[in-house]
Amino acid sequence: MIRGVLDRTISVDRGSYVKWQRTGEVRQADRMLSAHMTQVDNGQPWGGLKVVRVSDMGEDERGGSAVVVLHGWGAPGDDLVPIAGALRRPGVRFFVPAAPLPEMGGGRAWWHLDPYARPPHASTDQLAPGFQPNPEVVASRAALQALIATVVDRYAPTTVALVGFSQGAMLAIDVALAGEPAVQLVVAMSGVLLMDSVPALTAPRSTKPRFLLSHGRQDPVVPFPNGTRAKDLLEKHGFSVTWRPFEGGHEIPAPVLADVDRFLFS
Repeated sequence: MIRGVLDRTISVDRGSYVKWQRTGEVRQADRMLSAHMTQVDNGQPWGGLKVVRVSDMGEDERGGSAVVVLHGWGAPGDDLVPIAGALRRPGVRFFVPAAPLPEMGGGRAWWHLDPYARPPHASTDQLAPGFQPNPEVVASRAALQALIATVVDRYAPTTVALVGFSQGAMLAIDVALAGEPAVQLVVAMSGVLLMDSVPALTAPRSTKPRFLLSHGRQDPVVPFPNGTRAKDLLEKHGFSVTWRPFEGGHEIPAPVLADVDRFLFS
């Protein structure tokens, strides 16, 4: 059951600021989180990332589910902590890492949006001639894999899920396709498939993660056709995809958050 409704607005033409508008129940969730349900860890062994943990589970408890929540480009590292608060429930640990790279205005990034070096989006399942992996994508992938490995080693969750928005959605897809450590569920909101992720589409694996993709038809930041292309490429290679297009922009509307809740926990 989702606790509250979150409406997101984002602008990228002024350095990408992000603002959450919180309803009463979400403000109450924020107070509960700040009071006794969060823990902030820095650096190793969390892949070198600063991580906010949200859970009512004890440190010595094992099992349950683990959900890693990944923010978008230019957002503060704790931007999606309210998502963890809205989705929280017994038996689930949430991990909200801050991206490793600083951006202007105090935000963070999983990779910089340098027009000459930004990772290309995949338009097909074939690598472009002369393609070279993006080093910042490679580094963020490794950091997130190390974080997941720590979670699995410490808590032995029965299910590992990745939830990402925008740039965080792209990284969530990438790491899930990489396959190690194994991820069972992926929520990618307003994301795309990176060309860096294409080789993993056909990699051998014993089980395949399931995906929930959502995208606004009027998204001015990550165009809607890019999201549909990601869906088509994943489905082409045998991945189960739940597709949730909506009338809106670069955002996480309440109905999508409800879909996320059902996908992760039903």
